[in-house]
Amino acid sequence: MSAKTTMCILFGDKTVDAVFVDRSMLGTQIKFMERLPRDEDVFSAVAALMKAETKTPARVMLCIPRGSAIQRTLSYPMAAKGELDNMIRFEATRHIPLPEDNRLLGWSTADTPDEKQVLLNLVAASRTDVRGLIDQFEQAGVPVDEAVPFSSAIAPTLSDVPTLLVLADEEHIELCLYGRGILQDSQLISSTAPNFCMERVVIATRQMVAKHKSWLGDEGISRIFTGGAGQLIDGLAAELGTVFGLHVHALELSETLNTLPSEEQEPLVEVLLAASIDLDPTLNLIEDKKRKVPISRRTLIISGLCILLSIELLAIYGYNIGSPWLQRKKIAREIAKMQQVTADIQDMRNENRIYRKQLIQLEKVSESQISIMEILKAVSDVLPEDSYLNGFSCDGAQLTLKGNSKEPGQLPQLVLELPFVDILNASDIGRKEGDYYEFELSVSLRR
Repeated sequence: MSAKTTMCILFGDKTVDAVFVDRSMLGTQIKFMERLPRDEDVFSAVAALMKAETKTPARVMLCIPRGSAIQRTLSYPMAAKGELDNMIRFEATRHIPLPEDNRLLGWSTADTPDEKQVLLNLVAASRTDVRGLIDQFEQAGVPVDEAVPFSSAIAPTLSDVPTLLVLADEEHIELCLYGRGILQDSQLISSTAPNFCMERVVIATRQMVAKHKSWLGDEGISRIFTGGAGQLIDGLAAELGTVFGLHVHALELSETLNTLPSEEQEPLVEVLLAASIDLDPTLNLIEDKKRKVPISRRTLIISGLCILLSIELLAIYGYNIGSPWLQRKKIAREIAKMQQVTADIQDMRNENRIYRKQLIQLEKVSESQISIMEILKAVSDVLPEDSYLNGFSCDGAQLTLKGNSKEPGQLPQLVLELPFVDILNASDIGRKEGDYYEFELSVSLRR
């Protein structure tokens, strides 16, 4: 489950850590972060911390006590991936020493880098123990959405390279080996046993690494992290660093939560880290009730302001888009109304335009074409004194002259010299009567 507000409760041997993380637009904020004694009042104490906040967490994760969890990691051929549901029930019967009616199961899977095998991390716990804790929290007013061992919950952040995690508490030391995207192995050692010594932890770590040498290879583990506090963890860090030749680091937070001074976050780094994890739903030991979270007053106010801002922006955008359109539409209506009022005037103007065009064309024609009278005058002027016309015909394209002349042979040349004459079509000299000859000329006019 991915949520913006998360509360994580982590059970230790003698303490209970609780943290409330709020992820908002302003960034990640830690509402409260407390370490409480593990007693009968811890349930009401956590409830009081939660009620003191204005927000209700959308997700509440319970990291069950280390001694309550049983974990096994198994591998199968990739071909068996489709039958994992049946395999889980079968393997739970084989490897989990709890009766089926008192057993809670969770699991996570990962493919090996060569994609030839699928790895299964099987997690189980007693229903009686887990439900006992959850019921007491819910009676106090604290809902619980997820229950999971801490070592399995943080696997996504540590399993990218072979990693050894050593968690030390008041009564137990837990060794966790991560790699290939999953929790590969874990072992819980009692530090209060009569024969306990630091060498026993070192030997158990060596045996765990040797057990998984098939995928670790000759390079072995790449890094070592420690969690917890006190002289015991400091001594273990020094011993393991010497044995494996590595620099041992304390668990660190992601950048989004690494805002507190180191002295404040160090005791509670484990619960802070668990609160930042988006848990795989199949790893959850209990059923997710899909709890509805009431919306806080601040969220309602911010949402209301955002809605008002959105409406205002949409109104401005609509005005900027619609105003010119409305203005154009109004102008178009006014133009249409004016056109209706001035329709008669407009028709008259159109007719005047037509008449004007016709007059211009007539003027061009009159300017470009010579009149018949002008042609007749020009012909009369060019003819010799001993020549006279008794026939004149002009159709605009051709001119025909008929008459009598004493020298008809000169007439074609004289007529062709006229500016409006183009070519000579025909020239005919007829019979002679006295000193005069009959003639007929036909010429084409220039256009």
